Amino acid sequence: MDSRRYASLRYIFLIATFTGLGQVNWAKSLPVMQPEPSMHQCLRGSKNMLEAVSNTLQKASQKLELYSCSLEEIDHEDITGTNTVRDCIPPELIKNGSCLVSRKTLCVKNCCLKSIYEDLEIYKAEFNVIKETLAKDPTRQISLDQNMLAAIDEMMQALNFNSENVPLVSSPKEPDFYKTKVKLCILLHAFRIRAVTINRMMNYLTASS
Repeated sequence: MDSRRYASLRYIFLIATFTGLGQVNWAKSLPVMQPEPSMHQCLRGSKNMLEAVSNTLQKASQKLELYSCSLEEIDHEDITGTNTVRDCIPPELIKNGSCLVSRKTLCVKNCCLKSIYEDLEIYKAEFNVIKETLAKDPTRQISLDQNMLAAIDEMMQALNFNSENVPLVSSPKEPDFYKTKVKLCILLHAFRIRAVTINRMMNYLTASS
C-alpha cells in the first residue's frame, strides 16, 4: 500500500471516529424525557394525601385548641404564589373569547400537574421547617405527623417532575414555639383546601384520560 493511499484511509478513519464521538456527545446532551405520570397513581396519591392532612388537622385542632386553630379563627394564607387554580381549569369550563380557550387538553394537563408539583414542594419545605422547630419544643405538645409528609412524597413521586427551583426555607435561630404552632394551624387548613382541589382535579383528569 503506497503512502498516499494509507494517508487517505487514515484520514477517513479519523473523520469517522470524530463524527461518531460527536454523535455520542450530542446524544448525551439531549434532555432526558420523563415518563408521563400515571393518572391512576396520581389519583391514589391525592386520596391518600387528603386523608393524611385531614387526620393531621383534626389532631392538631384538638391539641392546639387554645391556639385559635379552628377554620373560623385562623387567618387564611396562600404561601404558594403559583397559578395552580388557573392552570387546572378544564378547557370546557373556559368561556369563549378568553385568551386561554385555545389551550389543548394535553397542555392543561401538563401545566396543571406541574403547578401541583410546585405547590407540594413549597408545602413540604414549610412543613419540614415546622417539624424541625417543634422537635426542639421542651413541652412536646405536638409533632408533625410523619404520615402526612410521606403522603406528600408519594404524591410528588407519582407526578414525576424534576425539581427546578427547590424552595429554601430557613429555620429560625431562636424558635418561637407559639408562633410555630399558630403557623402550623394556618398551613394545615390551607393545605387541606389545596389537597381537596388536587383530589378533585385528579378525579377529572383520570376520568378524561
